[in-house]
Amino acid sequence: MNFWGSRLGGRVLSPQRVARRLDHALDALERSLRAETVDDLSRAMPFPVRWDPYFEPVMSVADVYAYPTRHFEHHRRQLTLDAPA
Repeated sequence: MNFWGSRLGGRVLSPQRVARRLDHALDALERSLRAETVDDLSRAMPFPVRWDPYFEPVMSVADVYAYPTRHFEHHRRQLTLDAPA
């Protein structure tokens, strides 16, 4: 799904539409995060650690909010080339 969604999405959606969708999603996440209480953020549940190196055996809601950034940084480091000398 990740492969085909990315491949086909680039043919269907313009970069501007993708940017608007991303902005909309980020705004919605920010509104959700601002609405969470400390108690909400501390709720936790087990996660399947074999699925991802950044999953912990138990993760809180706060951990889940932080996960996409950690996951993105992991891939950014994989894809970033050193500047030529």
